[in-house]
Amino acid sequence: MKRNSAMPWWGWLAWVLSLTLGIVAYTYLPAQVVGKADQMTPRLLVVLYEPAIMFGIILLWHVLWRIDPKKKNYESESFWSTYRYIGGVIVVCISLVYLTIIGHALKIVSMRFVPTIIGVMFMLIANISPRIQPNWWIGFRTPWTLSSTESWNRTHRLGGQLGIPIGILIIILAWTLPTDAMMKFAILVPVLLWVLITVVASYFYAKKE
Repeated sequence: MKRNSAMPWWGWLAWVLSLTLGIVAYTYLPAQVVGKADQMTPRLLVVLYEPAIMFGIILLWHVLWRIDPKKKNYESESFWSTYRYIGGVIVVCISLVYLTIIGHALKIVSMRFVPTIIGVMFMLIANISPRIQPNWWIGFRTPWTLSSTESWNRTHRLGGQLGIPIGILIIILAWTLPTDAMMKFAILVPVLLWVLITVVASYFYAKKE
């Protein structure tokens, strides 16, 4: 089956628009922008850093499926469209985080939108998680899911079911935690909980089989 682009058009569009808006915002940013740990970062780096990451992900998305030992699974139209969708969602969400950072530097957007965007991303990906077929790059890749198709399928169904409430929890914490704790705990704690539950479950699913 002939494969189309591994990145959907709207993923490319998100990259182009974010880069364009970043370049426009460059002239309005101060020469040094406050970054992590209150360290000053040159505005050129602020404008180019995440678009470079997004472009790297786009290129990587075109390579990963080609070198996957389980490449045959990408012949399924359902999984191929899922693979493309996940890549597009990741790029779009990074672009929104990037624009939030730019907006915050210009003092027009709250940084609370960053974990909010991450929470939405979790829900979007969780919604199609059960459609992810065994592969070496995306999904819950544990020794038990990679060695057992039953464990893979059940783990991804569970991950999808948990991903939506986890995403909602991230959004709630983003707007209720104090600002200094928000960036650390709004994302870190729910994600660790999600990963822990699904990894442990994958072991018991494989053991039961």
